[in-house]
Amino acid sequence: MKSVMNKTVLVTGGAMGMGKAYVERAVRDGAKHVVIWDLNEDAMAATKSELESDKTQIHTFAVNVTDTDLIYETAQKVLNEVGPVHLLFNNAGIVVADNFISHERKAIDLSMQINSIAPMHIARAFLPTMAEVNDAHIVNISSGAGYMYCPKIAVYCGSKWAMAGWSNSLRVELAETLPHIKVTTVTPGHINTGMFDGAHSKLMPAISTNEMVDAVWRGVKKDKINVARPRVVAFIPLIRGLIGFKGYDWLSKVTGTNDFMAGHDDKRKK
Repeated sequence: MKSVMNKTVLVTGGAMGMGKAYVERAVRDGAKHVVIWDLNEDAMAATKSELESDKTQIHTFAVNVTDTDLIYETAQKVLNEVGPVHLLFNNAGIVVADNFISHERKAIDLSMQINSIAPMHIARAFLPTMAEVNDAHIVNISSGAGYMYCPKIAVYCGSKWAMAGWSNSLRVELAETLPHIKVTTVTPGHINTGMFDGAHSKLMPAISTNEMVDAVWRGVKKDKINVARPRVVAFIPLIRGLIGFKGYDWLSKVTGTNDFMAGHDDKRKK
C-alpha cells in the first residue's frame, strides 16, 4: 500500500502506546477515516480529541476483543457507519509475566484470546469487504517472542508464535486467492511503551516507538513480508537452526535473554 491518503485505517488497541502511534501516523499521512478499537473509552476520547483533524475523522468503538460475538457485531457497525477498511492493524496485545507453574488459568486464556485468537476473528470479519476494494493491507503485530522462548513469558511466547504462524499462512493464502490484500507480520523486540519496562537483553535492546512506527510504515508502503526491529530478531530462526537448540539455550543464557523478564514492571498498569 503506497499511501493511506483518503483511505480507512483501523487500529486495535489504538488508544495508547504503539496503537496510538499508528493512529497518529495514519492521521499525519492523510487517512480519511481512522477507527480505534480499545477497551479504554477515556483514552480513546482523549486520542480522538488530540489527533482528529479537518482531513481525518476518528471513530472510536469500545471493544473487548476476547468477546468473539462482539468482534463481529462491532465490525459490522464499522462497515455500516464508516465503510470498508483498507489498512488493518491487529495491534492489541498483553503480556503476563510469571513462572508457568504459577500462571493463573484465566491469564493463560486471556493471553491466547487477545494475542492470537482475536486477530484471526478481526481479520475474518473485515476480509470480505477488503476483497472488494482495490488496495488492502493487514498488519499483524507478533513479537520477537514469536521466534524465541523465554522463562516467565512462556504463554506470551506461545501466543506470539501462534500469531506469526497464522499471519504468514494467511499471507501465502491471500497471495493465491486475493493478491491485492497484502499481509505484513511485525516482530519487534521490546519497545519503550511501558509494556516491558524493566525487561532487558543484550540480544534485543529496547527500541523507541518512533523507530518502530517508521519501520512498520515503510514496510507497509513496500508490502514487506516481515518487519523486525532490532534487525537481529529476523535472524533468530537462522541462528537457532545453525547452532541447534542447545546452542541457542547457551546463547540465550549468556546474553541475558533467559533473564529478560527479571525486574519487569509494566508501568501502564499503575
